[in-house]
Amino acid sequence: VRRGLAAMLGLEDWVGRVVEAGSVREGAAVGATERADVAVVDLGLPDGDGVELVRRLRRAPGCPVLVLTMTRDEGVVRACLAAGAGGYLLKDSPPDAVVRAARTVLDGGLVLGPEVARAALPTGRAARLPAPLDRLSPADLRLLGLLADGRTNPRIAAELGVAEKTVRNRVSALLGLLGVEDRVQAALLAREKGLSTGDHSSG
Repeated sequence: VRRGLAAMLGLEDWVGRVVEAGSVREGAAVGATERADVAVVDLGLPDGDGVELVRRLRRAPGCPVLVLTMTRDEGVVRACLAAGAGGYLLKDSPPDAVVRAARTVLDGGLVLGPEVARAALPTGRAARLPAPLDRLSPADLRLLGLLADGRTNPRIAAELGVAEKTVRNRVSALLGLLGVEDRVQAALLAREKGLSTGDHSSG
């Protein structure tokens, strides 16, 4: 799987050099020495927990991480997102979807496979979210919570570890999802629905 993915990524015009690693130790070393722009990480590693590798790779200067694994366990999904992963896909995802996800994570976005998207929400939250919040991803919910708390784009960018331009693009997309005209209306809607970063800091 790893070699096949490396071969596919090597064909993409946005990909430079592809470096492989087969363990937590090797992956952490590559992250520290190669200054990788994006990492695709499995959780079933021979020498430890892949979640720990995600955590290490996300340390400063921080490498965006896409998790590609077999498990859809809710606790594992949430642990990976809490560790800083920008995406979580199952290994049976179409190869082109994995490549697109890696690019999205590189650009500061968040990707969740349809099989795990619900698992990324706190237990029971998905069933209780009122409209129109029920159509938002965990990343959208976190962004909306930051807006509700009055954070500026620069502060949100620092909080999420992405570029300010990425925040602007994500805010625009969020406004469209919510059907509101500006961030003030979005913040008011979020507060009306009881959303805040204190309740929705994960994901």
